[in-house]
Amino acid sequence: MNQSLIHTDETMRLLDGICDPSRIEIIFLLGKDGPMNVSDIAAQFHISRPAISHHLKVLKDAGIVRSEKTGQEVYYRLDRKILVDGLRSFADAVEHCCKDSPSK
Repeated sequence: MNQSLIHTDETMRLLDGICDPSRIEIIFLLGKDGPMNVSDIAAQFHISRPAISHHLKVLKDAGIVRSEKTGQEVYYRLDRKILVDGLRSFADAVEHCCKDSPSK
């Protein structure tokens, strides 16, 4: 098995980025509505603005979300290509390294 496909820092950051339900909701929100600032995102959740900022930092560190400052506001947008390519690479690595287990 090629361990480098599974244990790369990029793969671990990507999986860490999507392992929280709130972050998954943020991903779909940005994917559906496009760029948003923290206030707009926080208005869609029942968690604090600092918690949203933390989730956005994790997503940004994973490369899933990009930010751009416009005036006083920072807008976040989904980098769909990074997310899809990363998940596809991970799925391909699992598919190529792991044997099918027999059905019961």
